[in-house]
Amino acid sequence: MKKTLKLFEQKRTEFLRLRLHEAINWEKYSLMSLSHHSTAIEGSSLTEDESLLLLDEGKTPKGKPLEHSLMEKDHYNALCFIFGEAKAQKAVNPAFIRAVSARVMHNTGGPVSSMGGNFNSSKGEYRKVSVFAGTTTFPSYQKVEGLVQDQCNKLDGKINTVSNTVDIYDLAFDFHFDLVSIHPFADGNGRVSRLMMNYILLYHGLTPAIIHKEDKQEYINSLRESRIIKSTVPMREFLYTQQIKHYDKEIQRNISGNKDIFLSL
Repeated sequence: MKKTLKLFEQKRTEFLRLRLHEAINWEKYSLMSLSHHSTAIEGSSLTEDESLLLLDEGKTPKGKPLEHSLMEKDHYNALCFIFGEAKAQKAVNPAFIRAVSARVMHNTGGPVSSMGGNFNSSKGEYRKVSVFAGTTTFPSYQKVEGLVQDQCNKLDGKINTVSNTVDIYDLAFDFHFDLVSIHPFADGNGRVSRLMMNYILLYHGLTPAIIHKEDKQEYINSLRESRIIKSTVPMREFLYTQQIKHYDKEIQRNISGNKDIFLSL
């Protein structure tokens, strides 16, 4: 882990030294790219170029499920929402997390009837059903409200006291892990958890974290291993390697002079 953190700091320093985040439309491109990868992890079939055209020009790709375009639009709107709220440093509470979920599921969620009661996933309402992911069983729906509140209380005691860059990333990564392990909603939990991770980073003015779609299985494996050993170290190490990969890609883009995407958006 020490080697990973050292490389992370080196790549982050180089990225900041090159001032790549100040390029024309870098922020816009970064948010679109985040939305593309996050929704691709959840099954969207859009290519990155199709995502950029959809989010920038509203062009829905032909031959692709409409639901995938709606997923991307909803995620991008949710990302823009947390970006604005982070600038105002809004407190993280259950109502805020539910507001993020409502945006993520705005066009693809809806009313659900279950043995536990009725709820609407498009309005950020907690699930009233049991959920599973592979061999993982998540907490019963009766515990969700209390567990989410506990995590918000825990975060509230730390979000304004951390200042070291690594400590902030650790805090964001751990909140992501804790929230996705609760799985408070019927759908969209991965997207919401990653958005909340990035909210904490944006709250502190740091570069948002990206999980690359091609590394989905390694991402899932890191979450599973962290649950098994009851430590977030495997998940943290994976996420730091993802940020190293992200910085490398942006640095290489600068070296090759491939800046067209920034100028065209």
